[in-house]
Amino acid sequence: MFGMTKKQFLKKSKNCLKDTGIQLLLIRELFNKEFTGKLDFDDSYHKLDKIMKNMETIFFKYEGLNPPSKCKSLQRDILNSLIILQEGLVTNSEYITLSKDGFTEEGHEKFKKCIDELENFRDKFRELSQKVDLYQRR
Repeated sequence: MFGMTKKQFLKKSKNCLKDTGIQLLLIRELFNKEFTGKLDFDDSYHKLDKIMKNMETIFFKYEGLNPPSKCKSLQRDILNSLIILQEGLVTNSEYITLSKDGFTEEGHEKFKKCIDELENFRDKFRELSQKVDLYQRR
């Protein structure tokens, strides 16, 4: 079977980033509720679990692509950024569990860590979105 053309791969990359952006908005909404103290543990955990499953689907769908050799590094960069986001989601899940169990000090440390991971992801996400847009214009 033949691999993808550069144009096809860039379109799939753009779609991956768009789908991730939608999940990112849901994550931000969840984090804002957590930050303001309006945390409903069961509801937050359920929403976070759904987001994590969506991100897993996005990851494996994108990982399965067969890009042209000159686009392999872009695919690797996007996959690495998705891993950073997934790590942040796991950390947030740990925060919710610790907060529910009453371990507030450890929970606050986890929350700060997941916010840092989210910011790291957002920086990489912005850079990758610009990179894909630039490649599409060529």
